[in-house]
Amino acid sequence: MTSTLRPRVRLLLALGVGLGTTGLAACSTEARPAGAAPTASRPVPSPLTLRPSPPPPTCTPDGVSVSMDEPDAAMGLRAATITLRNCGGRPYRLNGYPSLRVLDENRQPFNVDVVRGTTQIKDGGPKPLTIRPGEAAVFGIVWRNLVTEATTEAVTGRYLEVRPAPGRPVVVIPSNGPLDLGNTGRLEETAWRPPRR
Repeated sequence: MTSTLRPRVRLLLALGVGLGTTGLAACSTEARPAGAAPTASRPVPSPLTLRPSPPPPTCTPDGVSVSMDEPDAAMGLRAATITLRNCGGRPYRLNGYPSLRVLDENRQPFNVDVVRGTTQIKDGGPKPLTIRPGEAAVFGIVWRNLVTEATTEAVTGRYLEVRPAPGRPVVVIPSNGPLDLGNTGRLEETAWRPPRR
């Protein structure tokens, strides 16, 4: 009896697999119009497209890291905060306004006037600061995206060159969003200050 059932079981299993395969093939054929080529499955696009964030700031040989926050745009006025963190082992001294240059995607400077002091955002003016290891200082930049002359090149900066204090090495940081000064040729800045708590 056992020897008689084994061939039948094998036959049924073979038929079952065959029917399953045929059924699947039939389903996939019915899902397509006659004569249509099979379509490859495509990934479903994500509903949110996020802009890649800039790389984390690196600690320079001078013992600081510098980064720029994403600009805030309101009523045509743009503002951003730049943060310097002491990632070294010694105090770092600042006093007054950093020196800045706006650079293009090839890190070439635009012809931009950097104005020290602004009435657009709060500026406490120059004060001596000592930044201990692990601490930070910030300053703000302000600009307007105005294009009033078709013949003058509109500035769209991709990098900001920062010299934190006279005699200190410059640090080039990626702008966290375009520095779109239009053709105003003007960037205003505040002095260094401690971060607000």
